[in-house]
Amino acid sequence: MQPLDDIQRENIFHSICIINGKLCSLIVDGGSCTNVASSRLVSKLNLDTQPHPRPYRLQWLSEDEEVKVTQQVEVCL
Repeated sequence: MQPLDDIQRENIFHSICIINGKLCSLIVDGGSCTNVASSRLVSKLNLDTQPHPRPYRLQWLSEDEEVKVTQQVEVCL
């Protein structure tokens, strides 16, 4: 049986997409149940946000502290 790290590595792939006419690097984690866009991506692409109907916290994005998710954005790929 493969170690968990090896299995997870197989679920991650890198691609390129176009969002609002701009070329973007995209990483997809097929093993994750959470879709996340960085605040930098939202800012650079000038995307509209709206309040998340059920804010939540993510710990795995940073080993130092958790991140509170309060906004959401819809991105067509």
